[in-house]
Formats: sequence, C-alpha cells, structure tokens
Amino acid sequence: MKPRTRIAAGAMTAAMLCTMTQGVTAFAEVAGETMTAVITLNGDTITATGANVTVTGNVATITASGSYEIVGTLTDGQICVNVPDETVDPETVKLFLNGVTMTGVSEAPIYVVNAENTSINLVAGTENYLYDGPLYTNTEAVIFAKDDLTIKGEGSLFIEASTYYGVHCNNDLKVTGGNIKVDTMLEDGLRGKTSVEIKGGTLNINAEGDGIKSTQGDVMISGGEMEVKAGNDAIQGETSLQIIGGTVMANGDRGLTCALAVASISGGTVLATATDFQPTSLDAVQPVMELNFAAEWLKDQHIIVTKDGVTEFDMKPDKKFSYALISYPTLTVGATYGVSIDAQTLTQGATADTAFAMTDAMTLFTGVAASAEIVVADGDINGDGVVTVADAVLLNRYIAEDTQITVTDEMTNRMDLNSDGSINVQDTQAVISMIAGTSV
Repeated sequence: MKPRTRIAAGAMTAAMLCTMTQGVTAFAEVAGETMTAVITLNGDTITATGANVTVTGNVATITASGSYEIVGTLTDGQICVNVPDETVDPETVKLFLNGVTMTGVSEAPIYVVNAENTSINLVAGTENYLYDGPLYTNTEAVIFAKDDLTIKGEGSLFIEASTYYGVHCNNDLKVTGGNIKVDTMLEDGLRGKTSVEIKGGTLNINAEGDGIKSTQGDVMISGGEMEVKAGNDAIQGETSLQIIGGTVMANGDRGLTCALAVASISGGTVLATATDFQPTSLDAVQPVMELNFAAEWLKDQHIIVTKDGVTEFDMKPDKKFSYALISYPTLTVGATYGVSIDAQTLTQGATADTAFAMTDAMTLFTGVAASAEIVVADGDINGDGVVTVADAVLLNRYIAEDTQITVTDEMTNRMDLNSDGSINVQDTQAVISMIAGTSV
C-alpha cells in the first residue's frame, strides 16, 4: 500500500505542477515575465501555487522578491509583503492585480511590512477593487506600505475607504501608470511620508481630507492626468511642491499648499481652486494667472481662457470656489486674455475691465465677477437674479422629466436646495418658502 500511495502522491504533485505551470505561462504571455507564484482569492479563503508565499487563514504572506499574480475575490483578508531581510534581497516585489476584488475588514487588504521596493502592477484590461473595514489595529489605509511603493500598469484600480486613508506609504510613493480612482469618506487620498511623485497614469481622487499629500517631504508632479477634489488641501507638500508637467486639476478648500517652502510651477496644465485660501507666494517659472473672485462660484462650470477669440484653456472644477490659479504652457507674459465662466464674460478690478493682461510671471486679478450684475443663488433656477414662481415651475417640470425644457448642469446645481444629492419635492417646497419669505 505504501509504494502505491507514493506513486499516487507523485502523480498528483506532477499534475498540480503542470496545471500551475500552464497558468503561469498563460499569464506570462500577458505580463511579459514569469510569475513566481499565483495567489488565488476564493471568497473567504486564499490558495497559492508557486514559491515564496505562505498562507495562514485569510492572509497570504510574500517572503521574497519576485512576480506574483493575484486573482479572484476576497471578502475579508490580506496580501502581506514581508521580506525578512531587504539587504540580502534588495530586488522588487511585484504584485500583478489581475481582476481582483478585496475587502480588508480588520486590516489593510494590501500591507507592505518590509521590502526594499514593492510595485502594484495593474494588468491591462482589468478592473481591480479594494475596500477597507470599520476597525484596523496595525494599518490605517486600504493600501498601507512601510517601505517604498510604486503603482503602475495599464489597468484600473478603484479604492474606497470608508474609515481610513486610501493609500499611505511611510517612504516614497510613486504613481507611474494606471487608471486610479480613490474615494475616502473621512481621511486623505494618497499619502507618502518621504515623498509623493506622480509621473503618469490617470488619477481621480475624491477625499474628505487632503487629496495628495507628503507628510514630511516633497510632492512632484511630472506627468499624468489628475482630478483632485478634497475637503482640505487638494495637493500638499511639506518641504516642496513642484509641478513640472501633466494635467492637474486641484479643487479643495485650499488648492496647492506647501508648509516649508514656496510651491513651484514650471510646466503642465494646472487649475487649482479654493474656497477659503489663496497662496501668498509661488515660484511661477511658467506664467500663472490668479483670479480672486468677488463672490463664490458653483461647481461644474467651465473656466475658459481665450486669446484673440481662440480658446486656450478650458477646465471645469468639481467643487465650489472663490479663487482660481491657472497655468499652461502657452500662457504668456505681456499678452492679454479674455476669461469667462460658461457663457458669462468676466471682468476684473474697480473698472470692471474685461481684458486680463498678464503683466508678470504671476499676475493676480482681484474683484473678478460676471460682467452682468446678476447674483446667482440656490433657488434662482433660471439665473435671472431673483427667485420667483418661474423658478418653482421650472423645477417642477424638471422633476416631472419634461423633455420640452433645456436644463444645464449649472441650473441643476441650483435645484438641489437642501444639498442631499437629489432633486425632489422637498426642493420645490424650499423654493416656494423662499418666494413666500418663510423658511422650511
């Protein structure tokens, strides 16, 4: 019986190795390299085939550098990177997310405890989803790294943090590729302690705290496209903040901030808006236009800059603003521009001049307002400067889905009077109360 048992076990091992090799080879054709191991998420369990991975309960721990494919769905658990000695093993741990959905109920779904370098590679054509839970003890982000971390690739990554940070790195955090969306309900979006560097990719960050932040070091943006909406600072550097390329839209209570130095813009296309802050100093290697508005503007309205009637700049903030910073490569000192918000021509200064002349590398325009003396407020649906029965009728027709009316995004923003994210009969009641001079 024992010899037969040995033969059966040997045959089974050979079959498993054959299956594993086929899976790794198939993926290697996509990734362009051989996988050290494949980690499969099976609902509430994890299995691994290959080398340098140990599985304990619902945690898979990677113990050496190499390339690791991760597939499947995990309702609660973690991929942990813990290389015992990064001096002996200084190479990169490469995590290839290949269609992954992970929730970390009690700890971060991805946790880098120790490694010289770790990269999260988003496989082309895949969507990957990471979620946090209500109570962590050792980690405080959906992706938490104690050492250097790079996010790259051509796939998509969606991070939803209901309690903690989106991504936190105790050393250098880099983003070089991928389509990345981060939503945080309470905290910051992307945080790097030593530095944060954005070199590529598409980022969409909606954070209740800060959007992109280095807690003790530098933030550098040299490429990529990003849209940041933040409850505090949209982009914050501690020792420096440099934008040298890419497309940057930073909308927050404060836009671009740097604690210990002067922020610098030397390239790229930049729109930074704020509700309660404007920078007092900026190194404008590339010319910068600053607009200090006489009143707060609603979100989702295009800020347009034209020269000789030709549009050179057009971006749409997704947060209310009373200050805007604009910079782009063809903005020129000595030239004169027109500025508008949607269809409303803007004026500046006590003379209400419509000509915005760039006199310096950083030119500040104050008293910026719409040329027409109309104050647009919530409830003034049609934008005629007063709240009347006509606004209530228009709102009711919109709720009734009347296809005979034309409604812009700007108008719908003014319909949601109670700011609950929906337009319904409660908003109609609020408009009627405003018309009657009472409160709801």
